[in-house]
Amino acid sequence: MPTATESRSAQSSARRGITGKIQVVVIGALVITAFWPILKGIYGSWFDTSIYMEHGIFVIPAAVCMAWTKRSALMRIPLQPSVWGAALVLWGAAQAIVGMAAHWIWISRTAFLISLTGSIAAVYGFRMVRELAYPLATLILMIAPPTFLYTRLTLRLQLLASRGGEVCLEALGYSVIREGNIIELAGAKLSVQEACSGIRSLLAIIFMCVVYNYFFVQGRLIRAAILLLAVPIAILVNLSRIVATGIASEHNRELVHGTAHEIFGYISILIAVICCILVHMGLQRVERRWRPPHA
Repeated sequence: MPTATESRSAQSSARRGITGKIQVVVIGALVITAFWPILKGIYGSWFDTSIYMEHGIFVIPAAVCMAWTKRSALMRIPLQPSVWGAALVLWGAAQAIVGMAAHWIWISRTAFLISLTGSIAAVYGFRMVRELAYPLATLILMIAPPTFLYTRLTLRLQLLASRGGEVCLEALGYSVIREGNIIELAGAKLSVQEACSGIRSLLAIIFMCVVYNYFFVQGRLIRAAILLLAVPIAILVNLSRIVATGIASEHNRELVHGTAHEIFGYISILIAVICCILVHMGLQRVERRWRPPHA
């Protein structure tokens, strides 16, 4: 039979748990209400055809699933509210105001993540934030990169894809003339636009690798290696897509535009994901081979 002290302790813990849930609901509602214009902008960017952030719609469900897998560990963390959490909330609010006033979109949108982290710390403490660090960090992938970085990266990827496509097509025996991001073949003219630069596949593949790392990869070194190798894999797969499109255009020009061209893009992302999985399997083999016998 439980003693009176144990019963009071259990009741107190239950009350704290209920109070914590009420605080989460209230603070969450306030944060969402305060950042609603910014959240609408983030949501709209996922469907903006000029930004290529289609993967953004999957980021929040993925982060929620990550947090759900930790529910047992999260429930054991004692409530340790921190005043520094409230400071983070205020910091995020101030950053959002400055970002919106100066039209710094990325600054204002990342402010929401700062306030969200501060809200968790204010209610549960920074131990909870540390436990949720990976899901919280994943949420940044739902925000489009800063405009200046996005523009420079896209331009460089366009030129890299164009040069690589020219070299590969010439190596395969095709007559190619390139001017900037325009590749001319005997039967067609290919324009490596922003969508074909590889930026779309690069952002989507990085997100998929982050999710894959969390659920299927053990060890920080292998996780870091997969993320780093995701970049050259995305570039090489996109280059293969351009070469395949160039070859296909010699037989049917319709394959360069429309639905067929879009299908080429989605297939290239799928191939890149398969390549990342194969890289993981290869790294596992290397690790097992070089692991000391006593480990």
